[in-house]
Amino acid sequence: MNIKNLLKERLAPPKEAKPEKSNRIPSAVIIPFCEDKGKPHLLFLKKVDSSYSHGGQVCFPGGCYKAEDGNLLETALREFEEETGVSRNRIEILGSLRPIDTRSTNFTIYPFVGFMDTLPRLRIDRKEIEKYFFVPLEYILKRYPFKPTLYRYRGVDFETYLIPYQGEIIWGATARILKELMEKIAPYLTGTREPPLTL
Repeated sequence: MNIKNLLKERLAPPKEAKPEKSNRIPSAVIIPFCEDKGKPHLLFLKKVDSSYSHGGQVCFPGGCYKAEDGNLLETALREFEEETGVSRNRIEILGSLRPIDTRSTNFTIYPFVGFMDTLPRLRIDRKEIEKYFFVPLEYILKRYPFKPTLYRYRGVDFETYLIPYQGEIIWGATARILKELMEKIAPYLTGTREPPLTL
């Protein structure tokens, strides 16, 4: 079984649903898997360090729901295209994860999982995005299960999962989304549920 088939099998179907009624701000992201020389990688973005509440943080492509989107999957695809400059036609949506609430802000994030068979050439929106980088899935698996630790952001200590990579830190809601994803697929990739999947 390859990674694409595993994701399809282990994830909930991607629903074109509207946000649930809540006092929280609905948003949606895409967790983009990409293959490079047959090896799966994950694409991350880093927000511009601004006064925005999540400024300077590593994230997945995504953003806030707009009524004209019609549904959360469309939100995720629109934001993916706007932030990366990659056509939504390049990414195949394979499934979704349960929504996650941010802890220091008032967002609910609806994650979708996508797949591209090659590393895309990005044209990032420099007003919002400082940089992008690809992390091999194998690197993430070697650090899973993630351990919570204290991390200081803008003078406040947060208990969070931390995944460092080449000078960047994946933490907060993005790390919790990543943990949810690993819970779904890591046992099948590491051999604790069946013969290991070759990466």
